[in-house]
Amino acid sequence: MKKIIYFLLFTTCITHTSCTMMIKGLVKKVVKHYDDHIDWNVSSFQLMDKKEKVQSFADLYSGKTVYLYTWADTSSRPPHDKDYNNLKARFAPYPDVVFVDLFIGSNEKAWLDFEKKKPGTDQYFLVKNGASEAFLSDLEGSTVVPFIIGKDGKMLAFKAPKPQDKILVDYVLFEAREGIDGTTSAKQLIKGVNSQQKFKTEALNNWYKQHFKVTEIDKLSFGVSSTQ
Repeated sequence: MKKIIYFLLFTTCITHTSCTMMIKGLVKKVVKHYDDHIDWNVSSFQLMDKKEKVQSFADLYSGKTVYLYTWADTSSRPPHDKDYNNLKARFAPYPDVVFVDLFIGSNEKAWLDFEKKKPGTDQYFLVKNGASEAFLSDLEGSTVVPFIIGKDGKMLAFKAPKPQDKILVDYVLFEAREGIDGTTSAKQLIKGVNSQQKFKTEALNNWYKQHFKVTEIDKLSFGVSSTQ
């Protein structure tokens, strides 16, 4: 897996307009791909739980915004680290957002043996059929990848922001609750930051304060990562 990491760090040169534009240009190269495949809908995907019960994605998550992490090898599980747990904690107040792990590998037995030893729910095996064929084809070579799925099963962010992309991942996931695709929301966020490391609009300021539960906003810094 080839990983490209861009860090949008509003620290030193951001006070210069030319540098601001350069950094924003780099970030836009990443976020423009979030809307790849927004014509896809995963509602018909068949998911098997660790009790070997199979249900459709729609049966399980209709009406929910899903932060979906795929993986394909039991030796390389999605990162359930501090960044991921903090992201889940920040979205705990939103009952319409759920976090799901989806195993897309072919070794069903290895996955079952692995998962049966692990506590927790929202861990599934993707049944390989016509409904998932195009999705799996486009993921060849990139397996440990997050996505954001809308409440109607629509793909809103393909190879979405990662848990370490604080502010960006939160805003994209928050806006996805209203059916807004990741490229649109990410560009809105980037456009809304000025050269003084602050948000330009009251709407973004209010969102940040309410979501992160702060009364004052320090100078902003956040990262943007992309999996190719």
